[in-house]
Amino acid sequence: MQFTLADSARLIDASNNFTLDSAAIQRRVKQWQTLLLGYEGCRVVLTADSGINWILVDLACLTAGILLTPLPTYLSEAQRSAVLTKLQPNLWLSDVEITDVACTLLEEFDGLSLYRREVNSNVMVAAGTQKITFTSGSTGDPKGVCLSARSQLDVALALKARVEHISESSARHLCLLPLPTLLENIAGVYAPLLAGGDVIVAPDALRGFSGSRLTAPQRLLQLISAQQPKSLILVPELLKMLIQAASQGWTVPTSLEFIAVGGAYVSPALMKKAASLGLPVYQGFGLSECGSVVALSDTPPKYATESVGQPLACRDVQIINGELVVNTPFLGYLGEAHSATQQVYTGDLAEWTAHGALRILGRRKNMLINSFGRNISPEWVETALTDSGVVQQAMLLGDAQPYCGALLFAPAEVSDIKLDEVVAKVNLQLPDYARVVSYHRLAAPFSVQHSTLTDNGRLRRSRIEQCYAPQISALFTGDKYELLSIPA
Repeated sequence: MQFTLADSARLIDASNNFTLDSAAIQRRVKQWQTLLLGYEGCRVVLTADSGINWILVDLACLTAGILLTPLPTYLSEAQRSAVLTKLQPNLWLSDVEITDVACTLLEEFDGLSLYRREVNSNVMVAAGTQKITFTSGSTGDPKGVCLSARSQLDVALALKARVEHISESSARHLCLLPLPTLLENIAGVYAPLLAGGDVIVAPDALRGFSGSRLTAPQRLLQLISAQQPKSLILVPELLKMLIQAASQGWTVPTSLEFIAVGGAYVSPALMKKAASLGLPVYQGFGLSECGSVVALSDTPPKYATESVGQPLACRDVQIINGELVVNTPFLGYLGEAHSATQQVYTGDLAEWTAHGALRILGRRKNMLINSFGRNISPEWVETALTDSGVVQQAMLLGDAQPYCGALLFAPAEVSDIKLDEVVAKVNLQLPDYARVVSYHRLAAPFSVQHSTLTDNGRLRRSRIEQCYAPQISALFTGDKYELLSIPA
């Protein structure tokens, strides 16, 4: 696939300032292609921390037509095993030793170890698939979204044009989200490189991340201050952290010209507050099935509205029965026959504004999307809790919140200590974004008589949220970020 790297493009490692210019990037990409093709790589899995080598492998596979599946490091072992079973990759690149899966070390190159796996069965992958991106998954078995090289580059080029309309200066982008995140992969790496800009990468620890969570916000702030980027991509939870930091004295770099936020709803009030603090935030909308970004606002931040902007030039969208539909070929999901389609029904309710922009009104289905942009099916976690034999009823909460909370009912003979132990044990079975961080123990169970259950025993979620509004609010009170040492 043709990927025209601009002459001024550079990759920069924030941990040591190691830099590759355009010519060096192309040389290293060719080396990776020679290595992978030499070992007959047809389905390659990449599990590595964010870094320059991650990007080089990704570009090598993109331009050589090698099917690549980059896996987030925060997937649970069960999720990773499910991916390997479905994909049956013949090569695996990792920055840590692999001991729990049968494979053979071939060689080490450029800081990564290359392993061969014995493929036990043929896997039918949709024709034209170049990348399979696995999201966090709404259940324990995440779906693999099959993408063509063309669909990825169409979005990258359209984003390049949209951002150049907003900012005419050369790109200098700092990657804050993990690189396996498709949004960062395409909008944070491809688009800036095509525009001839700098792409700055840093490992999880330097960015203050542990798993999928930000655990050391001071490190993230220090990194932004040190690198003076022109652009960032954030999920709402990171935006809230930056707003809090700026409110408490953190100096927002004057270099910042464009901050894209997506993954979950952000209110206009929060956008305008960000702008007043010097954070130029633009809201967007997208989904993996469409190659990530579908629409991006170019409205000046101080005039922010609920709109996510007009669709990108490469995306034709319409609203059918209130639901946003993207008219684009989708290759389908790995392991799911007949899932390919010419139209992607997003599951989001939407409407057009008077200016031809999109306004997202909410989710059609009952799905939680936390403020880090992770999709969580509440039934998945609720079932894990009630399967314990101790918790009789559970309702998971956490839409647009940084973590999950729950309403739980257990019989009176179950002590609070025992309930704590059960929740902790269930959490060990779940990836970090789906774990129950706080819960309220109900004094009485949900019931049909109180209209909190349907006749067939299903939760009446809206009614429960009304009945227990104070208790639910208490689950998400408190300051998650302790910004005690804010860099100037």
